[in-house]
Amino acid sequence: MYVYITMGTYYFLKKLEEKHSNEKMILMQNIEGCLLWHETTGSTIFQSPRKYELMETLGDFQNEGVVLCNFIPVREENRPVFEYGITDKIKLIQNEPGLITARILRPLSNDTYLHMTMWKDEKHIHDWKNSTMYKHIHFQSKGTNIFSGPAYSTTYYVSDENDVDNDI
Repeated sequence: MYVYITMGTYYFLKKLEEKHSNEKMILMQNIEGCLLWHETTGSTIFQSPRKYELMETLGDFQNEGVVLCNFIPVREENRPVFEYGITDKIKLIQNEPGLITARILRPLSNDTYLHMTMWKDEKHIHDWKNSTMYKHIHFQSKGTNIFSGPAYSTTYYVSDENDVDNDI
């Protein structure tokens, strides 16, 4: 299974999502812009997407929620070290309160892995980030230099409504 991600305006991506309603897609947005995810076993409809291979999945997307994307740049030669046991980490969070779905994505067109979690609301993300489990499984180098840059995270919102004009 592959995941393709493209960026654009809310209205353009919403039309694209509606035009291809038979595809597994999820539209998410924040104050900086919008992303459209496309999960498929085949090729994508996007012209210039970021490309990933789905390593591990937990649950299904819903039409409402808050998405936390953790971007983790890993050196090419250290991918096997990073990937060792990574799929077990997703299983550790499956019973976290408010968790809807999670994905671990292997990059196909760059060096940055993506760990995505979708939550019922921001309170659940806040509680998750302050939990001992988060500190336990958070992606850290543990004294090695396997990363090609600092990890970072971004929060997106999933809704049937266009919240771009509102303070999200």
